[in-house]
Amino acid sequence: MILEPMNLTASQLLTTVLALPAFVPATLCTGYLVGWFANLNQFRDRSLVERLFWSLPLSFAVTTISAVLIGRFLSLLAVVVFLLASLACCIWILAAEAQAKRSAGSRWLIGFQPFGNKALIVAGLWTAFTILSLVDIQWGHRLFLNVSLLDQSYRVNWTESVLHTGVPPANPLYLYKHPAPMRNYYFWYVVCAAIAKMTRLPVRSVFTAGCVWAGFGLIALIGLYLKHFLRVGGRLRRQFLGSLALLTVTGIDIVPVLWNLFLYHVSPPADLEAWSRDGIPSWLHTLFWAPHHLLGMVCCLFAFLLAWISPRSSARNQAWSAILIACALSSAFGLSIYVTFAFFLVALVWAAWHVCVERTWKPVLLLACGGLGALVLLIPYLYQLTHSASGSSATSTGTPAPLFSFAVRQMIPPDSLLRTSFFQSLQLSPTTAANWAKLILLVPGYALEFGFFFVVFFVWAIPAWRGRTPLTSAQRSLLFMACAMVPFMSLIRSGVLQTNDFAWRAALFVQFPLLLLASELFGAWNVADRKPNAPTQTSGLPGPTPNWVRQIASLALVLGVFSTITQACMFRFLIPLGDLAAHHSSDPDARDLSQKAYISALGYADLNRVIPQNAVVQFNPEDQGTDRMAMIADMLGVRHQVVIADDKGTCGSDLGGDPSGCPTLAAAIDGLYNGADAERTRATCHQLGIQYLIARVYDPVWKNKSSWVWTLEPVVLDDDFRALNCQ
Repeated sequence: MILEPMNLTASQLLTTVLALPAFVPATLCTGYLVGWFANLNQFRDRSLVERLFWSLPLSFAVTTISAVLIGRFLSLLAVVVFLLASLACCIWILAAEAQAKRSAGSRWLIGFQPFGNKALIVAGLWTAFTILSLVDIQWGHRLFLNVSLLDQSYRVNWTESVLHTGVPPANPLYLYKHPAPMRNYYFWYVVCAAIAKMTRLPVRSVFTAGCVWAGFGLIALIGLYLKHFLRVGGRLRRQFLGSLALLTVTGIDIVPVLWNLFLYHVSPPADLEAWSRDGIPSWLHTLFWAPHHLLGMVCCLFAFLLAWISPRSSARNQAWSAILIACALSSAFGLSIYVTFAFFLVALVWAAWHVCVERTWKPVLLLACGGLGALVLLIPYLYQLTHSASGSSATSTGTPAPLFSFAVRQMIPPDSLLRTSFFQSLQLSPTTAANWAKLILLVPGYALEFGFFFVVFFVWAIPAWRGRTPLTSAQRSLLFMACAMVPFMSLIRSGVLQTNDFAWRAALFVQFPLLLLASELFGAWNVADRKPNAPTQTSGLPGPTPNWVRQIASLALVLGVFSTITQACMFRFLIPLGDLAAHHSSDPDARDLSQKAYISALGYADLNRVIPQNAVVQFNPEDQGTDRMAMIADMLGVRHQVVIADDKGTCGSDLGGDPSGCPTLAAAIDGLYNGADAERTRATCHQLGIQYLIARVYDPVWKNKSSWVWTLEPVVLDDDFRALNCQ
């Protein structure tokens, strides 16, 4: 019988809170050290608060690529030593500076006021909200999970692989003949694994704390752009707080969701963004589901910022900037290939425009030099991707699927438009007609997905709507970046996965510029409301905006905030609500998802304590539809190599491994979970290298009293969970 641990919610809360300060060496100290020794952009002359803002993106740029290279050529333990040494050096520098100031009779320049208390409250609220949203809620023998674990659970699993197999990690979800290196952008998982190794805290808690720090990285980037890119001057702190408030605004996704609910009786999706196949993820969605993509954007735009401001500085500062741009772009590539490719495309177009129209070439040259340096730093990673024996997804013809392909983005389903008499009369091929319909629907689709920011875009793009105020060079660059990215994310899609990850993540380079431009617009509206005759043009703000445009923007703003609130509530409470519905089901065999998660959490915890770290474990890979959340429990719980993660598709070989073995592996393991006896089970386990089999009360094989579940030697034995030694 499994001994129940302390309340799982309390345990996760405690370990996650402990993991927050554990990130300090990786997210603050390395960047602080680089900024200090290089005196990057007069780092030593800045206030402590501004040093903090510089240190965050600097750390993400430096720590990520450093951890991967150190881990690859030395070990993960060496990464831990590197982080601890950074912490020690940072403390020593601060102590030495404090002593020097004491001797000189001077004081620290803190830079906390004004609005420092408000910013601190925002940081505290973000931290508390993230932790309380992402930890599991235990209620008796039920465990309520956050919906974002549909994605995040896999990332926790991959981080466990880094912790156990090193850099590059093995694909933990597929084993055919031998372990295969992971074909994925795994750099963030290396950082999280190093933190877990350093603190011995659970990877799940470390990953949740990493989501908090990813939010801090975004916040720091916003502050740096406002001060050093837009150069907002005296309105910096007020506009900064306004920008943070705008992070709670997404598109008006709630409108099509309610439309489908009341008109077509379609239940709301688990994720509000899912009303559209290729929607625009909100800031909240990106932070909860895939923080590494956000950090990839932070690194890319931090490199862009260094290139933008460095030409005004000394040659020494420009040299350091080129080195750090290389670190930032190489880190970004390993954090998210899709985000970095999107930045590469938009940077190419921006560079041509900046040289030909703006007549300035230094920022372009500096960014190009940094890009070449990034290629050098990425040589080991690129070699691994191009020389590993891992397979990739294939098309219907059996040829390898391209990483990117051309396809029109679909947000609003085109079926209704295709049925109109206009399209029927065109006599086009089905593919051509569908593409034209999707092109026509792009504009209303973007209007729904961007909502308030869609209005902001047109206010800045149409001179009459912004009072014909000329744009500054920085404002022109932001507007150009947003415009340039739209064709790319509308016509290019990722080809390896069924999901269009490229289009989703490329939208970050529209969302961030529009966020900054929206903060500028709010500043102008506030000035106009307080001082109707104020000369906003002289302060770099747009002029008066027509009242009817402001009313539309206000309505979209309210709907955008409501959409974000609804999305956050659905992430947190959808499982309890679904569990309540299942509780009243007439099916006597129905098991609540929360109970299944609880069974797996306790069972796997016990299993991981009694089997070797290098053991091969296998759970039931069958996709059981509504039991998909049970697969989340497997991803979170199993901290060992498995043979296959799923019996559909490529069985998990997308991340690395020869997919040709998938049909054989799936058939053999499905045969075990359909009720094989002990003798056949041992033979199959020996053939596939499986050492331990997992069975839960809701697996069909559990009901077969003559199966291996009841005849093999158990290593974990409970009323609802069994782990059997099958060797």
